[in-house]
Amino acid sequence: MTGSSALTSLSGALAIRSHWRSGVLLEFERLEERDPRDLQRVTQLISYLVRHQFVHAEDRGGASMLETLHRSHLATLVADYVDVAGYRLVVRETEGWAGILPDVERIGFQRLRIDETIVLLVMRRIWEEALQDGEIYAYGSAPTTLNEAYLAYQDIVAGTRRAALSVAAFREVIEVLERRSIVRLGPIDVEAQDMELTVRALITTVAGDDFVASLDQILARPVEVTEAAGDEKGEAL
Repeated sequence: MTGSSALTSLSGALAIRSHWRSGVLLEFERLEERDPRDLQRVTQLISYLVRHQFVHAEDRGGASMLETLHRSHLATLVADYVDVAGYRLVVRETEGWAGILPDVERIGFQRLRIDETIVLLVMRRIWEEALQDGEIYAYGSAPTTLNEAYLAYQDIVAGTRRAALSVAAFREVIEVLERRSIVRLGPIDVEAQDMELTVRALITTVAGDDFVASLDQILARPVEVTEAAGDEKGEAL
C-alpha cells in the first residue's frame, strides 16, 4: 500500500469511527427523551465501571446495577460507550459480575507492581485449591481468611529472593482488589485478629492462565537490583 492510499484508508477509518461515536451520543439523547430514569441507571453503571472496573451482585448496590444489563438495549448502550474508550463489556451472570476489560490491541494492559501481581497469583491459587476441594460456594466464590492468604503469600515469596510484604502492606493490596470487586473482606475478628476473605470467580478472568504462566517465569528469575527497588512491573487486566 502506498503512502497516499494508506492515508486515505486511515482517514476513512477515522471518519467511520467519528460517525459511530456520534451515533452513540444520539442514542443517549434518545434514551433521555424516552426514559430519564433508564438514562440515570445507565450513567450510574458506567460511572461505577470506570471507577472500579467490575461490579458484583453481592456488593452494595451491585445487584440493581447488574439488572440494568438484563435489558439488552441498555446493555448495548453501555457496551458502545466503553468501546469508545478502548474497553469491552463482559457479563458473567453465573459468577454474578460484569466488568470492562481492555482491548489490548488498542490500549494494552494495566501495569501493576510485581508485589501486587504476586498477590493476584496467590488469590488465583487459593481459588483453584478451593475448586479442587469442592469448597466453592455461591457465584463460584472461595472462602478463606486474611491470615491464611498471607501465609500462602509467604510460601510463594519464600521460594524466591524477594522481600515479602508486611501483613499491613498485604492487607492494603487486598483492599485494592476489594474495591475492584475481585475479593471481599469480612469484618475483623478481634479475638482471632483475622478477617474472612472471599476470593471470587472473577479472579480467573483478571489473573488468567497466560498471566499465571508469565508470573511464574518472573518468580523463577534471579532478583535484580531494579526489581529489589520495586521497579519491575507485571501485567494484569
